[in-house]
Amino acid sequence: MIYLQYCCFCVDLRIGTFIIAACEILMDIIFGIFIAVFGESGTPDLCHKLFIAFMILHLISAICLLFGAIKLRPGCMLFYILVTMVKILAMVILIISDIILLIWVPVIIMYVVMFVLGIYFWFVVYSFYAALGGSLFI
Repeated sequence: MIYLQYCCFCVDLRIGTFIIAACEILMDIIFGIFIAVFGESGTPDLCHKLFIAFMILHLISAICLLFGAIKLRPGCMLFYILVTMVKILAMVILIISDIILLIWVPVIIMYVVMFVLGIYFWFVVYSFYAALGGSLFI
């Protein structure tokens, strides 16, 4: 398994986790609204509605991540790690389905950005979780 020593090559993992939690909270709110408004030309289909509901769940997990990083509790961070793994898998499905259905291109670009950032954020948080002594499952 790949473990990172720093976030962005120079920031401590704890501070990086704070930054990630803040970014995730902002991105979940902004991208969720963006997808709700522009996904499927303004009328989200069932897949997009489920993804918006999942974004709300991910927002809750990001708040738990922030709390876990502040209090140094790996148990709170584990919820974020698991939800983000599911989010990354959902992103793959949404990107493929939106490319097949020829959904609006900016929505696909948002999904790709969320996918790439989600993978990097997951690695940083999982590395901090492992450094705190959380049980390793990968």
